[in-house]
Amino acid sequence: MSARIARDPSPFRSGLVHSALGAFALTFALGSGATAMHVMGDPDAAGPTVRMALFDDAPSDAPQLNPRLPGYQAAIGFAQASAPQNEAAPTGSEPNLGVEYNGAVRVSASAAARPGEQVKGIRINGKTVLPGQTYSQINGSGEGVSPEEIASKLVQVEPTVAFDTPLMRNARAFSNPDGKPTVSLIVSGLGTNGTRTRAAIDELPPEVTLSFAPTADDLRTWVRRARRAGHEVLIELPMEPYDYGRQRPHAQVMQIGVSAEANKERLGKLLARTPGYVGVMNYQGAKFATDETAVDPIVAELSAKGLAFFEDGSLIRSEFEGSARDSGLAFGKATAWIDARPVADEISQKLLVLETTALERGNALGTSMPFPVTIDLLKEWLPTLEGKGIALAPASYYAKQSLRAGQVPQASLDPQG
Repeated sequence: MSARIARDPSPFRSGLVHSALGAFALTFALGSGATAMHVMGDPDAAGPTVRMALFDDAPSDAPQLNPRLPGYQAAIGFAQASAPQNEAAPTGSEPNLGVEYNGAVRVSASAAARPGEQVKGIRINGKTVLPGQTYSQINGSGEGVSPEEIASKLVQVEPTVAFDTPLMRNARAFSNPDGKPTVSLIVSGLGTNGTRTRAAIDELPPEVTLSFAPTADDLRTWVRRARRAGHEVLIELPMEPYDYGRQRPHAQVMQIGVSAEANKERLGKLLARTPGYVGVMNYQGAKFATDETAVDPIVAELSAKGLAFFEDGSLIRSEFEGSARDSGLAFGKATAWIDARPVADEISQKLLVLETTALERGNALGTSMPFPVTIDLLKEWLPTLEGKGIALAPASYYAKQSLRAGQVPQASLDPQG
């Protein structure tokens, strides 16, 4: 008869078994919860949300912000504007930009500013300049000169440009018989984000020029849609930056270390992606723009093709302006890049710089990216220009002035002011 000897359970084995059971129970609970959230939860609540206020005390008539995130508008009570997806133009038809080549077409500016609207001034060289004033008035050199008197002295420039060129053929019609100061605006970097591109096309006035990135997908469709909405279009040329080796370059980038013929061949491939543009704008290019030997052949090629060239305001010691003047290329250099830092207060200050420059010099050109905060602020600011005696003009109008009178002079602003 065998006897069973009672032994105490092994502490190690008991601990191992209980640990395994605990881990299984925790994994099952977490997995069940994650599955339930994935199936039943709101995907828009999965990340942190930041709501930015553009007003100190949020007046009752403050505009609603539109973050343009799917589902977010319904959660916070904002209306989501519906936009058709990638519309295609009828075969064989060209978009109508309202161009009338045998007669002037007058384009009215946007609605006047709201009554009682509170605006802030901007500090220039230590002095505060309010909307509707110029720095010369504040500084004493233009004391007693009203914006109307400044406008009356502006000469309506009608430069002689060859008719059968992309600049003339694809430009939006604009007439300024009263000689008002003008502000032009280019929204760049389009075509890489569908939501932001549609917002720029559909929500901004047609006088705003749209610029498409060289990496834009389905570029021809985007350009067609922008032109059907009345916007004139630019194509961006990738150019060599100083940190070229640390990032993946575009296949058709303009480079200093290659021959002029190679750069012109790359330029041709970029321009062949779509028709319908009035000119091009730099995409990066801080290094390329400083090399006169590399810049001159590209400028000559653009001039021969009847295009305009624009600088976005990020280039330092650029050779493009001088080369464009020598080659007779329509050229525009941005007065301000309004959202280099996409912060509401700084964007508002840069918009005031555009106003002041337009009243002081007669013309101003701004560039921006299609950030949601930028588009929301532009939708509020652009309708106020007419009430300040400023006309909103397409970028082609700004560039054409250089063909007759040289580059439009830029305001000299002291960064310490």
